[in-house]
Amino acid sequence: MAANAPVTPLKIKDLRRTFDPAGIPFETSEQTPECPEAVVGQKRAKEALEFGLAMHDMDYHVFVAGPQRTGKTHLVKSLLEPIARHQPPPPDWVYVHNFHQPDQPRALRLSPGEGKVFAKEMAELVDNLKTKIPALFEGEEYTSAREQLLVDFKRRRSEIFAELDRQAKAQGYLLRFEATGIMVAPAGEDGEPMSEQSIREMSEEEREVLRQKSDILQGQVTDALRQVAATEKELNAALRQLDRHSVLHAAGHLMDELFDKYAEQRQVLVYLEQVREDIAEHYERFKKKEAPQLPIPMPVEEPSFREYQVNVFVDNSGVEGAPVVVVSHPTYPNLFGRIERQAQFGALITDFTLLRAGALHQANGGYLVLPALDLLRLWLPWDALKRALKQRELVMEDVLEQLGYMITRSLRPEPIALDLKVILVGETMLYHLLYSFDPQFPKLFKVRAQMAERMNWEGEEVASFISHLCGVSRQRDMLPLHRTAVARLIELAAELAEDRERLTLRLAIVEDVLKEANFFARQAGRQAVLAQDVDTAVDKRRYRASLMEDRLREAITRGFLHIETSGAQVGQVNGLAVLDTGDHAFGQPSRITASLGLGQEGLINIEREAELSGPFHTKGMLILSGFVRNRFAGKGPLALTASLVFEQSYGLVDGDSATMAEVLALLSRLAGVPLRQDMAITGSMSQQGMAQAIGGVNAKIEGFFRLCQERGLTGGQGVVIPQANVKNLMLHPDIVAAVKKKKFAIYAVEHVDQACELFTGLKAGQRNKLGRYPKGTLNYLVEQELERMRELMAEMEKKPKKKKRA
Repeated sequence: MAANAPVTPLKIKDLRRTFDPAGIPFETSEQTPECPEAVVGQKRAKEALEFGLAMHDMDYHVFVAGPQRTGKTHLVKSLLEPIARHQPPPPDWVYVHNFHQPDQPRALRLSPGEGKVFAKEMAELVDNLKTKIPALFEGEEYTSAREQLLVDFKRRRSEIFAELDRQAKAQGYLLRFEATGIMVAPAGEDGEPMSEQSIREMSEEEREVLRQKSDILQGQVTDALRQVAATEKELNAALRQLDRHSVLHAAGHLMDELFDKYAEQRQVLVYLEQVREDIAEHYERFKKKEAPQLPIPMPVEEPSFREYQVNVFVDNSGVEGAPVVVVSHPTYPNLFGRIERQAQFGALITDFTLLRAGALHQANGGYLVLPALDLLRLWLPWDALKRALKQRELVMEDVLEQLGYMITRSLRPEPIALDLKVILVGETMLYHLLYSFDPQFPKLFKVRAQMAERMNWEGEEVASFISHLCGVSRQRDMLPLHRTAVARLIELAAELAEDRERLTLRLAIVEDVLKEANFFARQAGRQAVLAQDVDTAVDKRRYRASLMEDRLREAITRGFLHIETSGAQVGQVNGLAVLDTGDHAFGQPSRITASLGLGQEGLINIEREAELSGPFHTKGMLILSGFVRNRFAGKGPLALTASLVFEQSYGLVDGDSATMAEVLALLSRLAGVPLRQDMAITGSMSQQGMAQAIGGVNAKIEGFFRLCQERGLTGGQGVVIPQANVKNLMLHPDIVAAVKKKKFAIYAVEHVDQACELFTGLKAGQRNKLGRYPKGTLNYLVEQELERMRELMAEMEKKPKKKKRA
């Protein structure tokens, strides 16, 4: 379409694309076969995710990027579950006591399902030992062997003392065994110990002889006692050896089966050997203890034997295939496990039985799905995850200890080898931020599965969309979908996509509407969901969220906000903007005005001067300035100072979609030609005046239509949009009906000159061969005014300035 081509209203077929219910291959969805669970319209993301999952490399983890509510997690789960189902289940992991370093529990790897079995076997072993060992020490064989050792000890001791007694008698001395030890005394003629009186009556030489003999005997007594002590030590060693041998013999019979069963698993054999040695070393705990004789009977505290327990840390006994773990709250303990503690006598204690697995342990050997934004809210789990993936092992640490706080004595469990695929799910902007500012991120997450927001409105895509709707209806136990409801939902998907050739892939919103339509259908007592139920759901959703829209329109109709929908004004035009309240976006007309005067400041953006102009709106104003200079400043600089403003606007103004409206207001003011107020315009433009596409075109048109509708449609009202936005038109049926009755009109332009002709009724005009605009055209009037202002400025500059009186 040429810049000077006449503009006619768009045809009805251009305003909204509809879907013929006859194209639905069923009357109601209950007539369809089972709808397989499938991902709709995400071919690129699906292929990327399949590649990332098939790439068996710990550096090729996946980031699924896309807008909210596009089914990112659903895509991941739908692809992961069938893949994981055909993979072998990962091994079990158990933690056991480390007998050499108790604060560093050992991790044992077992075949899937063997963890619980091994724990049960160890518990049964302890129970058997608690019965077997006490019975062993009460048995005849052990008692006989022990008695024989004691008899041999007593015999040897008697022999030592007999020899000592013989030597004493040979020297004329007697031995007396008292509580304090062995006493040596000289013997009298009667064979009894010599009295002190007799010893005093002896001569000095005789007493010296007695002393010498006494010293010799004392040395012999000391040697004899040493021999007895050595013999007693040998007895104790023999008794211990007997006990150890007996316990090892008993425990060996009980543990032989375990040694045979786990003969191929070296780490388990090492642990079992340590268990056997510890049992033999601390067998006393297995003996029965007599209750102490107390005034008040007290129960005897039984040993717990916790060091022989097995903590089944990761149990994959019930897992079919590789695990798929989806974490919604990825805190550090939830991911990396926790070291629990128990209160005992006012202190917090812990041991290996209080180690608890996290999601990384549960997903080890499979797949872990994490929400990226929640993971990044706290730096600790994100940094720890990168460290684990880089080192390929899981290290359990106490959170407080990592933060540098003083805590009670903790454990340092043996790390577990890590082999899994991590899938992060987040928005595209978050992916770009991580890729740009986290140097480790691109080294670990090398696959991006980018989710699309829209898919083509074509046969194959429509078929998959219909299948998805039927599947949701059945999964949620809804009423069957009538073909009219399915057709209306397809149109709704196009409305959400704001494109007559595309369908939205924010399927969660469509599913919500479907749930609500099912509610209204049941409320109405219908047997199937109809198109009118979908319309009711859409209307109710809008009504619940449109309070601000209604209040702003009310402010216009009551005269608080000035927007005209009839007549004509110079330098004033109705622009269109979109306001977004989060759950509802709506179009809002705004009055844009221009004022001008003689000067050289050019165009003044009042929003920018008031610091209410966003960068894109400021860019649009600069484009406008370039357009005016390009068209009218060929003969010299402009002698112009003009200002543009959004009237009664008190918030940030951003975007360049008002550029064409601002051009119209400025040219109208320069030419002195009024603009129609029963029309509104939206559109960006280039410095050459070419109309460019903008966003939110449907909401903008509806915003102005609703205002005109409330004031009364005259048949002359309408909206001008860029030609490029015609493909985005999925207008409300009310607007289509009004256009069909010729009460409202939609115009599409390719150049701002076409918009000028619609709003002024004048030809825009094109320069002839002499470089002049035809008389009576809008551009001619504008150029004449600018030339007049340029001449006035030149005359003012020629006049001498009057000197001020002193």
